[in-house]
Formats: sequence, C-alpha cells, structure tokens
Amino acid sequence: MPSGIVLAGLQSSSGKTALTCLLLAGLQKRGVPVQPFKAGPDYLDPAYHQHFASCPSINLDSWMMGRSEVVRLVQKYGTGKLGLLEGVMGLFDGASPVSDEGSTLELARWLDWPIVLVVPAAKAGRSVRAAIRGFQLEAGADRIRGLILNQVSGESHANYLKQALADLKIPILGALPGLPELQWPERHLGLQAVSETSLPDRDSLGRLAEQYLNLDQLLSLVPQPGQCSVSEAIETPAKPSCRIGVAQDAAFHFHYHENLEWLRQQGVELVKFSPLEDKVLPPALDGILLSGGFPECFAKRLSDNQSMLKELKEFIEADGGCYAECGGLMLLVDSLRLLNGNEYPMAEVIPGTVSMTSRLQHFGYSEAKPTNHQESWRGHEFHHSKWEQETSQANAWMVTKRNRMGSRLEGYRYRNLHASYIHLYFPTAAPLLSELFFKKVQA
Repeated sequence: MPSGIVLAGLQSSSGKTALTCLLLAGLQKRGVPVQPFKAGPDYLDPAYHQHFASCPSINLDSWMMGRSEVVRLVQKYGTGKLGLLEGVMGLFDGASPVSDEGSTLELARWLDWPIVLVVPAAKAGRSVRAAIRGFQLEAGADRIRGLILNQVSGESHANYLKQALADLKIPILGALPGLPELQWPERHLGLQAVSETSLPDRDSLGRLAEQYLNLDQLLSLVPQPGQCSVSEAIETPAKPSCRIGVAQDAAFHFHYHENLEWLRQQGVELVKFSPLEDKVLPPALDGILLSGGFPECFAKRLSDNQSMLKELKEFIEADGGCYAECGGLMLLVDSLRLLNGNEYPMAEVIPGTVSMTSRLQHFGYSEAKPTNHQESWRGHEFHHSKWEQETSQANAWMVTKRNRMGSRLEGYRYRNLHASYIHLYFPTAAPLLSELFFKKVQA
C-alpha cells in the first residue's frame, strides 16, 4: 500500500481543508511528491486540494465504493507519492450512528495510515484533553499519531495547551493562529467554489507551513514515497466510440474525478460546454452529463440563456441520453424559485418548480432502486432545494435513506433522461449509465 497520512477532525469545521492545503503546499515546497484524497462524497474540498497540489484530488468513500475500490484508487493515484487524505466531518462520523462504517477511521484502518487530528482550539482550555483522550481510546492504540492545534489565540495559549496535553504522549505537530490567508468564504453547501474565491499562491502557503508546522516530525510518521513497492496500474482508454457533452462552468462543476475517468475508460470522448456561456451544444453528441453545482447562484444568467435551454430541451425530446444530478435536475425543471421569491424559467423538460430552502433536504447516504431495474445503487444527497412536484411526478426510483425508516419515489425519467438529486459513483452504477449513453454503441 502506498504511504500516506490521514488528516481528521474532532468535528466539522475544524479547519481540515485549510490545513490539508497548507500541508500540500509545504510538502511540495520541500520536493515531496504528494497525492491528495478526500474522504466521503465531497466536490468542493477536492477542488481546493487540486489548486495547491496541481493534480486531481481523488474521493475515497468506503460506503459507496467498498474496500477493494478504495484500495484500487489509492494504488492507482498514490503510488510513488505521499498520500494526504482529508477526512469527512469528525473522525468517527460516517454512514452509521453505531459503528465506524463509512467514516474517516474506517478508511484509516483499511489503508493503515496514521491519523493526525486537527483540534479546533480557539476557545479550548484543559477540557479539550478529555475530548482528545476519548478520541485516542475510541480509535485504538497508536492510531492517532499527531495533533495540530488550530486557531490558537497566541503563543501563550499554545504553550498552555501543549502542557495540558503532554501526558497523552501524542506529538503536537503545529499550533496555528487565525491566519487570514486561511480564512476562506463559505456558503450553504460548504466552502465557496474555488472558481469564485481568491486564494493565496502555493509558495506563500508553503512558507506558512514551514513557519507553523513541524514538517520533519510529520514526515517521520510514514515511509517516504520512494519506498512504495506497488506499481501504478496503467489503464488504456478504449477507442472513442461515444461523444458526451459535460457541463463544466461556475454553475456546474460537481464531478468526482474518477467518474469522468471511468467514462473515458468506456471509450467516451468528453466534450466540455457551459450552460452559462455557450449558446449551443457541442455538435454530434451522443449524450449529455449535467452535474451538480450552484445553479441558484446564477439563476438569472441561466434563464436568460434561452438558446442553450432550448438546445437542451430539443436534445432530450429527440431521445438523446441525458444524466442530470442535483443542479442538473434544477436546470431542467420549468422554473427555479430563489429564497428571495424571484422565479426564473428554466429548460421546461421536468414538470414543476424547484424552490431553494433555508435548510438541508434529505441529507445523507441513500439506497436507490430504479423503477425499471431489480438492483439498487448507493448514492448521496446534499441540497438546499426541493422539487415541489416530487410527490406527484417522481418516477425514476425508490430511495431509502441510510438509518431512516421508509422510502420515497424520487427523480424523473423521461425518454432517455434520468434526473435526480442522488449523486452516484459511476463505476458502481454502470448499468444505468450504459442504458443512457452506450446502448446505441452496443447496438
């Protein structure tokens, strides 16, 4: 197994993403080849990783992917590099309230990587020792190998906490004050998209890493990348036989890197287009992929681009294959209503209105069983909107939420369109994608 480190948190908003980026910059400044990974179904944090690592960050989701797929991805992308895995939420949070299934800890156990725990310390005193001691006991002997104190109020505060934690025998790898370079704006789904954010350059972040983190001690936790013995698997894409338009702009950019790679391996030529900027679809498409994103932030511009909305509707009405996730569904409804009450016409393929909401809707892992298939697939939902006509018009599949009773009809199937709030991992949902995109090729 390639070597790596897991950066985990006591809770959400511990500062894991900023510290992961800080480490990526600092290690590269030292000439250490790094490969970022992100635990769980996240689209925003990996984009921050990529900005500072100059290579794609790869999602690892133990519940949606399974152990063999997680190991395959780490071997594929991490061999010859130092893996840096940013955890999701708190260390033990995942698919189950009573086990570590789907959690950062489960990934750390599978990969046998040491854990560095990010401790939010802005208001912390000696009491934080009890929390860290609890994490130490729950995670298992010697699993947590380092601590980073985040948001300390000054040097004296940092020294106080170091004394309070000394008997835990966990090295403290750094104590960071509230650095303005790491104060990045957030919105309702997490961090604001990289494309809309002004970030420091990698060199300046690397200097901050050297100033506030003990990189030598951190590197001592793992073998150096040159000691890896597993060779990276060489995957040769199939000869292109299918041409799919992929929505990619400021409004639509929620893609798992491996989803797009999987499509390439199937012989798909991916052609990027912008529902915001382009007036027409790329020519000669066999299918369209409309990903999630933030269409609500660009609702007026999307609505004003009537030429593109017409193109999308005509493509679907002509039986073109279209797979739309979350934001893609929102683009295809009759209208999109914002929190301020403004309502904007959309592509008018899916009947009804999507309304933005102030609270999360149907958050979490899901089992989805299509109405025209016997098997079910694992996915994830995370959205601040609802399709008002779901109870009367949904027909795509029956969705059961993880750890909740009951199920609901969700999504919309029409001709060769499949639109849903569920985000899927494509390698495990091949039958659905093949039905939408590849049936002409297979015929």
